[in-house]
Amino acid sequence: MNISIIGGDLRSVRLVENYAAEGNTIYTFGLENYNWKENTTSSSEEKNSEIVLCENLSEAMEKSNIVIGGIPFSRDGIKLNAPFARKEILIENFKKNLNGKKFFAGRILEENFGTEENASEDKPKIQMYDLLKDDELTILNAIPTVEGAIKIAIDEREETIHESNVLVCGYGRIGKIACDRFSKLGANVYCTARKETDLAWIREKRFIPLTYPEVINFASRFDIVINTVPTLIIKKEELDAFNKDVLLIELASLPGGFDKEYIKQKGLKLITAPGIPGKEMPKTAAKYIKKVIDKILDTA
Repeated sequence: MNISIIGGDLRSVRLVENYAAEGNTIYTFGLENYNWKENTTSSSEEKNSEIVLCENLSEAMEKSNIVIGGIPFSRDGIKLNAPFARKEILIENFKKNLNGKKFFAGRILEENFGTEENASEDKPKIQMYDLLKDDELTILNAIPTVEGAIKIAIDEREETIHESNVLVCGYGRIGKIACDRFSKLGANVYCTARKETDLAWIREKRFIPLTYPEVINFASRFDIVINTVPTLIIKKEELDAFNKDVLLIELASLPGGFDKEYIKQKGLKLITAPGIPGKEMPKTAAKYIKKVIDKILDTA
């Protein structure tokens, strides 16, 4: 099977290696600044020979019907997310080579690709699969994200997680796992939610449920505050009430949940950590991505 992997971070690199190890031919572009010879985890030169580092975008995409982009696919809606690329890859140029192919990536913006309802014989319809809309992958991705948050909490503090007071903002996929893991490490876990059903589940799991207006009443006791909500919820009032040694960890995508400008004024410690799976656990994250892509391909 021929597969094109275009741009992306270390997850894409490990995905290249995983598919090549199965005997597939992988055409890559936007990964050329990765040191393949010294850093590849493939187990033999024979497997490495299945990886083709292409000179241009059209060469990388013309010989395969499966194209995999990064997670996220783009950070600005103009160019691909490609930190290992020698030069920028514009979405408009990428689209020109995509007709009729199966396209996998994370956070694909509709304004970039549209619905392709007017596909014709000269312009076949793109089969797009947004991996971040797959429940299985988002749940699996939450695991390394939370482990990364635990690592930050250990590295950035001089105290144990055990007996610390931890506030988790949001009881979604990441929030659920964060509450569980920090509790198992001996923390006293508080968790915020808007829905009454979520607050009831938080209570049932023996965590301490808080509505967002209640946070300020408990703010002075928190040692660690972890945000998973991509909208401003921790504002000046809460930040004024936090103790000066509190560690703030931002896991949500932009704009995030903390008033970052006011945090700078207050001199509080904020660690912004989006994309932990790609930075800290790319091998595991690539395994999860491949599992979901393979499942889709098997059923398509």
